[in-house]
Amino acid sequence: MLGQSSSTEREADGRIPAAPVRLLHPVDTVIAAMIFALCGWLFYETLNFDNVSALFSQNIPPGLFPQILLIVICILSAGMPFEHILLNRKGKDIDKTRRGRVKPVTWITMALLLAVTASAPIFGTFLTMVLVCAVLPLAWGERRLHYVLVFALLFPAAVAFVFSGILGVYFEPGLVGLSFH
Repeated sequence: MLGQSSSTEREADGRIPAAPVRLLHPVDTVIAAMIFALCGWLFYETLNFDNVSALFSQNIPPGLFPQILLIVICILSAGMPFEHILLNRKGKDIDKTRRGRVKPVTWITMALLLAVTASAPIFGTFLTMVLVCAVLPLAWGERRLHYVLVFALLFPAAVAFVFSGILGVYFEPGLVGLSFH
């Protein structure tokens, strides 16, 4: 048939010609649209913030920081539907790793993060960071407890120093947590 090529035809150098790449990746486009919708709703919610918490005591409107984060998330999400084009040029298939089932460690990570985050009002910001830094590496298979312990103590301490000590950001102490001023 003239003008049509079968999938088994080869180019002059012996390679099978690659299929044309779609402009938008269908799955990533749906995910990006869901992220945009969620960010839009959350942005709308930030417009309803009434009072300024102690966290924003330097004449910054209470919704500004969350709005900036939501805008950055939207900007990053805007590239998702096009990422497959860049990876395809490098010879990588974005869908190759997506064909298998979601690994159990993914569900475990989600459950642990939800549980630890839900406990934040009890433990406070700092102890919640310590819990996340201790529990997640163990769930991911790290067995060198001395590394986990050092990471779980030093990383949250460094974050607390930068945010509380230098930037003056208030960390919610929770019911049993630590307070930094």
